[in-house]
Amino acid sequence: MSAKRLFGTRGIRGPIATKVTPELMLKLGQSLANYVGEGKIVIARDARTSGETLGHAFTAGVLAGGCDVIDIGVAPSPCVAFTTRDIGAKAGAIITASHNPPPDNGVAFYNFMGMEFLPSEELAIEEIMFGGRIKQANWDELGRAQRYDAIPRYVQAIKNAVKVKRGFKVVVDCANGAGSLVTPYLLRELGCKVVTLNSHLDGHFPGHPGEPQPWNLGDLMRTVHEVGADIGLAHDGDADRVAAIDENGKFIRHDALLALFAKRTIESKKGGIAITSINTSVAIEEVVAKAGGSTIRTALGNIHAAMQEHGAVFAGEPGKIIFLDFGPWIDGVLAAAKLLEIMSTEGKPISKIIAADVPDYPFYHEDFACPDEKKVAFMQGIRDYLPKNVSEVRDLLEIDGLRVNRNNGSWILIRVSGTEPKGRIVVEGRTQAEMEELKTIGLRGVKEFLK
Repeated sequence: MSAKRLFGTRGIRGPIATKVTPELMLKLGQSLANYVGEGKIVIARDARTSGETLGHAFTAGVLAGGCDVIDIGVAPSPCVAFTTRDIGAKAGAIITASHNPPPDNGVAFYNFMGMEFLPSEELAIEEIMFGGRIKQANWDELGRAQRYDAIPRYVQAIKNAVKVKRGFKVVVDCANGAGSLVTPYLLRELGCKVVTLNSHLDGHFPGHPGEPQPWNLGDLMRTVHEVGADIGLAHDGDADRVAAIDENGKFIRHDALLALFAKRTIESKKGGIAITSINTSVAIEEVVAKAGGSTIRTALGNIHAAMQEHGAVFAGEPGKIIFLDFGPWIDGVLAAAKLLEIMSTEGKPISKIIAADVPDYPFYHEDFACPDEKKVAFMQGIRDYLPKNVSEVRDLLEIDGLRVNRNNGSWILIRVSGTEPKGRIVVEGRTQAEMEELKTIGLRGVKEFLK
């Protein structure tokens, strides 16, 4: 397969001044319309200040390509996926840069089933764009645009899919993103007492950066503890991700949520395959195996292709969970409701549910700056360095960066981002001392090869 020129691990992202320009969006819209041929394309955007500008440009391209536009306005990514399937559209597009900084924007595509475009489909779009194959429809074959209020049907579908006991107190932080229009209202309709933080639309993201990580969620953690909430929930800018805070105000690791949902799914299906990314805890493999299933790891951004290839019953990356019985898309809003459903069924605080179901091993991860032009040389150095410096190596995984697994299950991963000029080191040890040892080795390598 050819290398992609525009698309990263999830769609296209970058600064609107230099990469994701209105001109690019016009061509992408036209290319998508040419790719699907005819029919309806669902379009939405998140709260970014550039969303309307880029959305209009993209819409113009789709119409010029001969497809009709169903404009659902500001909406979460999973709502776009749901609506695309629900109304029988040929494709969907969300104008978003997810958790990237405010000057960025981007776009991600969904097929008629609501599944994110596979790499082969993204390459097909690029071939239309760069191969001089963009075609404009005749004057009497241009598409038409119409507005559609998609959120009510999406909310009702989630309400039909979960059973939540009334009375939970929940603090919700939507990062000033599209989830603000859905999650607080959904949870109230499910009978929750909802306290909101940063749950009004604002493309400047005044509350905190959009990525739902513990270093961005200090206010949420404090508020959960201060108001005596049962749980805190957080989204990124387009609400495909979810993070959770337990009743004590403690951040629940993304891997723990993945393991919890994977275990419950495998148990309910009486076996099956769980797909997860290369950067997640060995605890997922352990709980899935104990429940009678098996785990397959894949590159970040490839979980959709892997779940199709292997006939999986569960798939997820950190913060991103797919509930295949509901739809083949990542859905942070549904995940929030599903957590409350588990708490309803168990009748226990979320901290006790996690502690009982998921092993907790010492864990470390850190992002570091890595300019795009240095990524190839940096990873070449790391691939030579890590195996020579980590002892008791069981195997190496090179599907996305380099993950070195030790015989006892501990591991270290170093990879570069497919969407931003940065890299990440992730370490998990069986003991704190082992984690610190692997961390020291990894950080030494990062410093050496980023001179």
